Amino acid sequence: MGYSLLPRSPVILVARRFASFDDVPATKYHFPRAKYEAAVRAAEGEVALIYEPRRGGTSPESPGGGRMCFIACAVLGAVEDDPLDPASAYVRYRDYEELPVAVPLAVTGVSAKAIQQAVLRVDMTVVDRVFQYGMAPILSANADTEGLTDRALPSLIAERPVREVVFNQLVRDRAFRYNVVDKAYRGTCAMSGLRLTNGRGRAEVDAAHIRPVSEGGPDVVGNGLALSKTLHWAFDRGLVSARDDGGLLFVDRGLPDDLRRLLRPDLKLVKPSADDLAPHPAFLGWHRRQVFKGGQ
Repeated sequence: MGYSLLPRSPVILVARRFASFDDVPATKYHFPRAKYEAAVRAAEGEVALIYEPRRGGTSPESPGGGRMCFIACAVLGAVEDDPLDPASAYVRYRDYEELPVAVPLAVTGVSAKAIQQAVLRVDMTVVDRVFQYGMAPILSANADTEGLTDRALPSLIAERPVREVVFNQLVRDRAFRYNVVDKAYRGTCAMSGLRLTNGRGRAEVDAAHIRPVSEGGPDVVGNGLALSKTLHWAFDRGLVSARDDGGLLFVDRGLPDDLRRLLRPDLKLVKPSADDLAPHPAFLGWHRRQVFKGGQ
């Protein structure tokens, strides 16, 4: 079909939210075969930059109509058929990683006119610019003292190809912690409302996955909660959970009174710093069905 004629290349994927496109955030990208399949297939195993354009209206994923920025990067997997539409296809993301800082288009030198395409082939210099800008908080001069990084991380990002960095668990863990603990909850435990810091000023809360990576959960802020170590333990064991509206749930039996008293008096999750950083209902629902021991 001619796909092998294109040299391998990273791409920009424009994550539009139209009814005709069945994108699943952090999971897969939906596209029309005729126009974009060759470019997508040429990017298999390469880095993709995820761009969020301006949107008409609002959505739970991006209130306000779209940030017009690069919001994530990923490695592209294989193309899959759309079982409901032969003219369309999906490509799955591997190692999807949200950028701690959304990256404006101007940083890359890519024109606004070019970004009108849903899939745009680019060279690695564009990928490098986005990654360095978007990862700035975990490379900053004070990141080490705040516990966000370690001495090896800046050189790892600066010296290795971006595709290797996206795979690196050290980078992914630091970015996930920054997005959940520092950006979304500002160091506050989402269930107790307490903010405790150590001697270096680092918040004593964990970035907890709602749906664990081992169970298919992505490293995205919508799949995370900032939790104290005690409540993280209780959450992972199904003793506490949360409804889609943020109401806290706990088991009737087996939860010590002292632990129950750690929960906020209003029995609601702390609201994150922005609505689009809130836990996604799909992940909260998974936790209630698969982990929580107290029923729905």
